[in-house]
Amino acid sequence: MATLSDGTEARVLAESNGFQVLQAGQMVYVVDRGWGWVSTATFVFALVGFLLMVGPLVLAFVAGEPLAAFGVLAGLLVASGAFFVRKARERMREAPVAPRMVLLVIDVGASTVRDAGGQALCPLAQLEIGRAMQIGSSSAALRARWPGGKRIIARGTPFGGDVGPIEATLRRFVPARR
Repeated sequence: MATLSDGTEARVLAESNGFQVLQAGQMVYVVDRGWGWVSTATFVFALVGFLLMVGPLVLAFVAGEPLAAFGVLAGLLVASGAFFVRKARERMREAPVAPRMVLLVIDVGASTVRDAGGQALCPLAQLEIGRAMQIGSSSAALRARWPGGKRIIARGTPFGGDVGPIEATLRRFVPARR
């Protein structure tokens, strides 16, 4: 469950790389919770910590170097950063969804697509959901397009997952285009 800024409880339908699809009654929200960086930071802390530990461990076993313990300690300290980053994500997850986080709203009852402020963008039948290339990443982004506008509504990363779960969930609400 997630809490919207007005106190409404919303069910999490899908999640990937800090993006979520939430449903509260007839409203479906696509939101950017802002923790997409967590997966990458966790990977970097763990990798750098591992690399800092491997060299001194090899040195300790091969050369019998007693000072290698300091390198192992440095590696453990850096790797522990991954733990603190994950804890930060948990705190962010418990925070309510702020209006600035809302990227797109699907009003299922009225068959309308709205922006975060509630302004109608198009009828639901005119919304297209598709993948888009991201410059600088091997993972795709998810794009929403309607007559007169478009918006990136999710970004995948190699460390935080692709946009597949978000796309599959939204396809349940968005009619197929002919």
